[in-house]
Amino acid sequence: MAGNRYVRDCCVLIITETWLHTQVPDATVQLVDHTRHRWERNSDSGKNRGGGLCIYVHDGWCNNSTVLDRHCSPDLEFMSMRCRPFFLPRELAAVVITAVYIPPHANVNMALSLLLNAINTHQRAHPSGVHIIAGDFNKANLKTVLPKFHQYVKCPTRGENTLDHVYSNIKHAYRAVPLPHLGQSDHLSLLLTPAYTPLSRQTKPTKKTITTWPEDALPQLQDCFENTQWEAFYHEDLEIFTDAVLSYIKYCIGNVTVEKSIWVFPNQKPWMTRQVRMLLRARDSAFRSGNRALYSAARANLKRGIRTAKGEYKRRIEEHLNNPRQVWQGIQTITNYKGCAVTHPGTWMRDWQRR
Repeated sequence: MAGNRYVRDCCVLIITETWLHTQVPDATVQLVDHTRHRWERNSDSGKNRGGGLCIYVHDGWCNNSTVLDRHCSPDLEFMSMRCRPFFLPRELAAVVITAVYIPPHANVNMALSLLLNAINTHQRAHPSGVHIIAGDFNKANLKTVLPKFHQYVKCPTRGENTLDHVYSNIKHAYRAVPLPHLGQSDHLSLLLTPAYTPLSRQTKPTKKTITTWPEDALPQLQDCFENTQWEAFYHEDLEIFTDAVLSYIKYCIGNVTVEKSIWVFPNQKPWMTRQVRMLLRARDSAFRSGNRALYSAARANLKRGIRTAKGEYKRRIEEHLNNPRQVWQGIQTITNYKGCAVTHPGTWMRDWQRR
C-alpha cells in the first residue's frame, strides 16, 4: 500500500472484511503518517472469523479523529468516526465517516433499520457536517431508507454487480473511479476524488445596505421628538395624519442613523457578528506571529466569542417565536409569500360615497 501513490496520498482509507482479530497486533497493520481505527468481528455476529472494519486517517489531512459508534451483529457491522480536518469549507463543520459491512445472507431490513438509527443520531449531533457512508452493502440499498443521500458508485465492483456503495448527504461531492484489486480481495478498489464546489464559489456575494445606530443616535432622536410640535401634523383625514407623522419619524431616524454597505457571502453563518470577525483576525495574526502562547489565548477567546454569539442568536430566535407577528413575517420571507392587496373598509366606504 505504501508504494501505491493513490493509496498513500488519500485522506481516508476505508477497508471492509479485514479478517482482523484480537490476536493481530496493531503494529502489523499500522501505516506511516496515518491514524488507525479498527473494529473486529466478535461473538455478537454469530461467527468466529471474517468481517472486520478498518479506517486510516492521513495525519496530513486531519489529526483530530474520534470513533463515535460501533456495532456488530449477524446482520450488520459498522464503525462511525468524526474528523475535524485542518481545512473545510465554512459551511461544513465536520466530516462523519461510517464504514459498513452487510453480510450476503443478512436480514437487509434489519440492517438498514440499525444503520438508519445510527446515521440519524449522527446527523442530529452534526447537522452542518458532511456524512459519508461507505462499504460493502451486498444486496442492501441505503437510499430506500435515506432517499436524500446520494450514491456515487456507478461501476461494477465484483464481477457484474455493484456491491460496494458510497453515500453522502451532499450531491456531486465525489467522483468514484475504479482501481485494481487490493491484495487478494475479490472486490475492486474505489478511489473517490472530490468534486464539491464550496458555496463561496457557487454563488457570488451580494452587496447589502444596512442602517447602523451610532452610540449618540438614541439621545439625539429623543431630543428631536421632545422638541417637535406634533399639533402641526394634525389633519381631519386619518390617513393623511398618519402618513405625515410616520414620514416625519422616518426623516428624524434618517438624520441620526448611518447607512453602510456590506457584502453578504452565501456561506456566512447567521450568528456571525463583528466581534467574532475581529476575534478571527486576531487568531490569524497570532498564528502568523509564531507565538504559541499568544495563539493559544487567541483560540480560547475565539471559542468563547463564538459560543456567546451563538447564544445571542438563539435568544433572538426564541424571542421571535414568542411574537406571532414576527413568526408570520419570517414564514412569509422564507416562502417568498406575497399577499393579495386588501382594501381597507374605510377606504372602500369613502370610495362608495364619492360615487
